[in-house]
Order: sequence, then C-alpha cells, then structure tokens
Amino acid sequence: MGTAGLAACLVAGLAACGGQSDKAAQTPETPLLPATTPPPSVTPSPKPVDPTAAVKAKIMADYKAYIADRSRGTVTNHPSYPYERHMTGNALSAIKSAVGGMYLIGTKYGGNMVFVKGRVAALNLKAKPATATVYGCVISNLTATSKKGKVRRDGGIRASTHDQLVLVGGTWKVTENQSNDPREPGCV
Repeated sequence: MGTAGLAACLVAGLAACGGQSDKAAQTPETPLLPATTPPPSVTPSPKPVDPTAAVKAKIMADYKAYIADRSRGTVTNHPSYPYERHMTGNALSAIKSAVGGMYLIGTKYGGNMVFVKGRVAALNLKAKPATATVYGCVISNLTATSKKGKVRRDGGIRASTHDQLVLVGGTWKVTENQSNDPREPGCV
C-alpha cells in the first residue's frame, strides 16, 4: 500500500475506531444496575420519645382525681369539704363560695360529674411553681334541689374545660378553672 493509501486507511480507521462522537464519550463505562435491583436498605430512624410523657401522665391522673373529688365534694352539700386536696387559688375560692352559698339557701346537690377525656395543652416545668394547662371534657349529671323541693337537672351536660394547674407538694392542683361550650378544644 502506498503512503496515500496508508494515510487514507489510517484516517478511516481512526474515525471508525478511535474517534468517538461526543454522545459516545458521555455514556458511563459501568453498566447500569438492572431495574429489578432493590434500593439499598434504609433503616427508619427511631420515633422520638417525649421526655415529658411521665409528667403529662401524672398531670392527667391528678386532673381526673380533681374531677372525681370535685363531684364528691359538691354532693356532700357542705362547704367544709376538703377541696384543698386537688384545688388551690381562685378555683378553690370559687368552689367554696358556690357550695357555701348553696348551703346557706338550702339547695342540695345530687348526681355526679364524669371525666370523659383530656389532654395537657401546655406545660412549663421551669416556672416556680411548675404550671400546666389541661383541656378536658366533663359530663355533669348533677341535680340541684331547692329548699322548696324544686329540682333542676343538668342531665348529662357536656362541658369543655380549660383549667390551669400548678404543682404543689408533688400534686398537680387546679388553680384556675373555666367551663366552656362543648365545641371548645376539650370535648372535640
């Protein structure tokens, strides 16, 4: 082969063999994984644990005890009932005043109040004393009988409560209480 032929063959060979197009230069040299290969296993991260869960459980236990004690105290019809076990502050003053007033006019209560559900809506353990807010749902089945015998029944009234609690001597006590429309956060 002459020089011209060799040169032509060489140019043709380079174009066919060694001279890759831009598209060919961009393809990876490692083969792609087959579509059926599962992705690498990912371990789900553990669910975070609420560090205040035990405190919230204690708050709710004390709150349920408050509802039961308030119910018992109301139907004793006596203002000397020891509401102090689960109440303090304005809540204690208000219940003693209400029960004392009913006692003076001769109204007698019967029935009960029942805790339905609740949740700790706010918690401040750094406050002195520690504070919490509880949204609750309570059903009142109380009856009030006047001195003349007239009976008024609550008949299963649902009340949504929004109560403030403080930690006193290891017990969460209600210090402010408010009953609301049942469509408020406690009963929904």
